[in-house]
Amino acid sequence: MSDKIFEAFLVRQLAEGLELARSSDVLKLIPMPGGDPPSRYIAHFKGRKGLVRDDRGDIVEFDHFAVGIWFPDDYLRQVNLAEVLTYLGPHHRPWHPNFRPPFICVHIEPGTSLVDVIYACFEIWTWNLFATGDEGLDHAASQWARRQNKNRFPIDRRPLKRRSVQIDLIASSAKEAF
Repeated sequence: MSDKIFEAFLVRQLAEGLELARSSDVLKLIPMPGGDPPSRYIAHFKGRKGLVRDDRGDIVEFDHFAVGIWFPDDYLRQVNLAEVLTYLGPHHRPWHPNFRPPFICVHIEPGTSLVDVIYACFEIWTWNLFATGDEGLDHAASQWARRQNKNRFPIDRRPLKRRSVQIDLIASSAKEAF
């Protein structure tokens, strides 16, 4: 790779992305072969609920999805969202204003980190992040969302990353404990 800045960016994305996956019970991050460091990933999320439209047309909860993420050579200068993100399934009809397979609409600036892209996809899937003012990619999902009680969202409030809790134990005498 001749672009040392982009190569350093990719090295950092790999390290930070794998660290996020290690600290999550939900995310499996798969670097794709073909580059060293890799520029393509599959982010598979399992165990957090989003919505899909089933074969009967009902809107139901579904607990996993996958996206493809690609950082093209010019990613630090410009972003073509249709190149960077691809909805991979497994359900063929995700239900969200920002999804129209294979497209996912999130705001990504040039140089947005892999971790931030992963969080954005997760926030959309769980309905922590959505807007319906411009009808999005799925007009029916936008209209449906506007008709819902706002307390319905987010669909899943659990975080992507495990929260670390530090508990300090202090020894005391038995007399003080009672």
